[in-house]
Amino acid sequence: MKLRLDRAAFSDTVAWAARALPHRPTLPVLAGILLTASDRTLTAAAFDFEVSTTFEVEAEVLAPGTALVSGRLLADLSRALPDQPVELTSDTTDTVLTCGQSQFALPHIPREDYPRLPDLPPIRGTADAAAFAAAVAQVAIVAARDDTLPVLTAIRLEINAERLRLVATDRYRLAVRDLPWQPADPQAPEAFALVPARILHDITKALAKAPPGDRVTIALHSEPSGTGGLIGLRTGARQATTRLLDSAFPNYETIFPTTYTGSATVERLPLLEAAKRIALVADNRSPLRITLSAGRITLDAGNSSDARGRETLPSPFHGEPICIPANAAYLVEGINALTTPMAELSYTTATKPAVLTGRTDNEAEHDPSYRYLFMPLRST
Repeated sequence: MKLRLDRAAFSDTVAWAARALPHRPTLPVLAGILLTASDRTLTAAAFDFEVSTTFEVEAEVLAPGTALVSGRLLADLSRALPDQPVELTSDTTDTVLTCGQSQFALPHIPREDYPRLPDLPPIRGTADAAAFAAAVAQVAIVAARDDTLPVLTAIRLEINAERLRLVATDRYRLAVRDLPWQPADPQAPEAFALVPARILHDITKALAKAPPGDRVTIALHSEPSGTGGLIGLRTGARQATTRLLDSAFPNYETIFPTTYTGSATVERLPLLEAAKRIALVADNRSPLRITLSAGRITLDAGNSSDARGRETLPSPFHGEPICIPANAAYLVEGINALTTPMAELSYTTATKPAVLTGRTDNEAEHDPSYRYLFMPLRST
């Protein structure tokens, strides 16, 4: 194998493939990135039996070939190289990386036992790449971090002819995001998938800065019940697949109140900054309290024996006055996840779930495409 390509393109290629490298590989071959040169293209791939990543980039291929080299080392080198063209040359034992006056020899990892990368499942449709990445980030914040209940570490995808829905919950919060998309077959039956939230969020981070108009292709093979299977994402030269979780997701729709007894609307950024400040004096023993009354919303935390804080913002308010004790971090994350100029907080009672949604202004209807529900805390 012998080829030349632009350093920036090489770095992007390796960085994408490295997303599938396991932190503790169960087999030596899984620590490698597979480089394949053919037909004016360099392909970098990685696979750990759960996640696969592939990136194809244009290169000047002088001699085709394949090599499996240390993925972590290759990723570190690709970030540190000078801004000059990269040349890769392989013999029977090493791949030599040359960039300007820098030269590195990477020993080959025997690739006889390297697993076959999974094929992309059947394509279900496409969505705006940047919007899809933003939607994943909005719901991933509520997915559980520990594996006590694996289903709570997942994002549920619901796909039909009208929309793509993403849902996640950790039992204390629930986030739902609806996204317009273009189905490959409008007559296809509705499909469901449980995707590990951490993996999906990591894969889609690279899509967040996609140019306007870029589309992400969503491919899916799942069981009829929505458990088990494989999902694939492809945009431009990037492709990734990951296995789906085999669990039953909670019936989340029943958690949302059917009616609300009150609501308040406030400018989102001032509310976010106020919540961040008051959160500094809140803890699990002293939750952040949200007090709603005519024309204002007040955030306060602390008690007589600890530090205390209070801040009041103007807010159109409809309903009976109420005080809702909230987890400060959960409130900050929910407000931050909104993207509209205004935030609307709707509630029923101080002990029932409250819901954050967005508004473009005080007169507009709330935006139902993103709903962030949180459970009030019990004050001690």
